[in-house]
Amino acid sequence: MTVERRIRVGAWEVTLRWPAPATGGPTEMTIRPHPDADPRLVSRGLTTGTLRAVPLPELTSDVLHSTSTRTPPVAEAREIRRMVEAAPRPGRKGRPDEFFALVAAVYSAYVDLGHSNPVHMLAEACGAPWRAAANWVHLARKKGFLSPTPERRPGGTPTPKTTRALGSR
Repeated sequence: MTVERRIRVGAWEVTLRWPAPATGGPTEMTIRPHPDADPRLVSRGLTTGTLRAVPLPELTSDVLHSTSTRTPPVAEAREIRRMVEAAPRPGRKGRPDEFFALVAAVYSAYVDLGHSNPVHMLAEACGAPWRAAANWVHLARKKGFLSPTPERRPGGTPTPKTTRALGSR
C-alpha cells in the first residue's frame, strides 16, 4: 500500500507518494499541469519557485503521523528515568540489559513516529541530557539491542535480543 497526497501549486498538480508505513520523505513526486491551469502559465514550464512552493516538510509530517500506529512510549521512558535515578553513575558494572532494551524500544518508537531527532525526544522523555541519551543509543546499538544504520543517521529497529530482554514485561 502506498500513501499518496495531491496538492495544487500554482498552475501545477503535484502528486507525492510514500511507501507504507512511511518512515521519511516521499519516494516519488510527479508534477503535471493542473487541468484548470492557464495555458500561458503552463507554457512557461516549471520554475524553481514552483518547486520551492511544495510544502514538503508539512506534507511529510502529516503522512508520518497519519500512517504511524505507534504512540509515544511514555511508560518505557518513565522506567528508563527510574533506572537512571536509582543508579545515576553505575560504575564498572554498567547498566543492565533491560535498560538498553528499553532505550532501543523508546528510541525506535520515536523513529517510527517520524521525529527528525529521536535522540532529543528520548532525552526529553527521560529527563536526561542529550549527550547521555546519545550515548545510551550508541551502547544499545553496540550491544546488539538496536539494528545498525549508516553512521550518524537516525533509525534502526529493536532486535530479537531486545524482544527477549523485554519479554518478561
